Amino acid sequence: MDIYAVGLLMLGLIVGTLQASTGVGWGVITVPALFLIPDIKAQQVVAISMLASLFNVGTASIENIRYGNMHWKYASLIGAGAIVGGIIGTYLLRNLPGVAIRQASGIVAIIAGIRLVFFR
Repeated sequence: MDIYAVGLLMLGLIVGTLQASTGVGWGVITVPALFLIPDIKAQQVVAISMLASLFNVGTASIENIRYGNMHWKYASLIGAGAIVGGIIGTYLLRNLPGVAIRQASGIVAIIAGIRLVFFR
């Protein structure tokens, strides 16, 4: 197993735990981390992060349902918006230059970090 494989397994473990326990983390942490891999396209980074998050989100969702933590009305409303947003976002991903995707990802990570540290 190469160093990237070990690093990606650890990234999944750490971010998966953080995401499942706080709801924060997957894209904010995995996207910047994946950009550290040489010769990877921005579109691939986003696609990898999205697909990998399905495993974490699916497992955590099943466990949250099992423990009675789900508010179905709110989850359904957010989910409906997310379906449309996913279609729009994939179109943008396909049509934006990689530099713009990297910059947007960095800006979102900075704003999310500031908000989490300084605001309730």
